[in-house]
Amino acid sequence: MNSLIRRVEKIQKECVDVQDKSKQLQQDGNSGKFTLLRRKIGIDIKSVKELIKERDESEEVMAGSVRTVELSHHIRSKIMEVKTDTGKLERMHQKSQDRYTKKNKEDAEKSKKLELHKEEVDLAKAHIQELELKNKKRGSDVSAFIPITTSNAGTIPVLPDIDRDDFRELHKNDQIIDDYLGKISDGLQVTANIANEMNKTATRQGIMMDNLTTKTDKLEIKLENMNVRLTKMIKDIRKADRFLIDVVLICVLLGIGGFIYTLVKK
Repeated sequence: MNSLIRRVEKIQKECVDVQDKSKQLQQDGNSGKFTLLRRKIGIDIKSVKELIKERDESEEVMAGSVRTVELSHHIRSKIMEVKTDTGKLERMHQKSQDRYTKKNKEDAEKSKKLELHKEEVDLAKAHIQELELKNKKRGSDVSAFIPITTSNAGTIPVLPDIDRDDFRELHKNDQIIDDYLGKISDGLQVTANIANEMNKTATRQGIMMDNLTTKTDKLEIKLENMNVRLTKMIKDIRKADRFLIDVVLICVLLGIGGFIYTLVKK
C-alpha cells in the first residue's frame, strides 16, 4: 500500500497540472497553442508509461485483480487521449504549413520552425506506437520496437522525450550545422565559378598566344626573305661599283699614258 501511495505521489509530481504549465509558458513569453499542446502530450506520455509500469507490477503480484483491470482501462483511455491530442497537434502544424506555403515567401526561420514541429509530431506518433506495443506486451520484452531514430550499435534504441530540452537543442545544433554547410556549399559554388572563369580566361589567353605565335612565325619568314633579298641587292650593288672603279682606273691610266706620250714626243 505504501509503495502504491509513493508511486501515485511520483506520478502527481511529474505530471504537473496543464494550467500551471500554461501560466509558466505565458510568463516565459512562449505561450503558443502548439507548444502548450506539445507539452501536454509529453506529460501524458510520461503518465501512461508510469501507469503501464504500475499495472505490470500489480499483475505480477496478483494477476487479474481489480486494480490491474482499472489501470488497464485508464491506460487505454490515456492512450486514446494522447492520440486525439497528437491528431490536433498534426492539424495545427498542417495549417501553419499551408499558410506558409500560401504566402509563397521564403522565410528560413519560419521554415526551420515548421520542420521542428513536423519532427515533434512524428515523435509523438512514435511514442504512441511504443505505448500501444508496451500495453499489448504486458510487461514482456518490448525491445523489438523500432523507433524513428536509433542510437549506436550495441545499445537499445530509445525514443527521446517529446518535450525534452536537449532534443530541441540537438535540432538547433543540426540547424546551425546545416547553416554552416549551406555557407560552405555557397563558398564552394563561388570558388567553382571563379575557377570556371579563370579556365575560360586561360583558354582565351591560350588562343591569343597561339595567334600571336602564328603571326610571329609569319613575320620571321618575311624578315628572312627580306634579308635574303637585301643581301642579294648589296652584292649586285658591289659588282656595279667595281665596274665603275675599273672604268675610272682605265680612264686615269689612259690619261697618264697620253700625258707621258705628249712629253716624249716633244
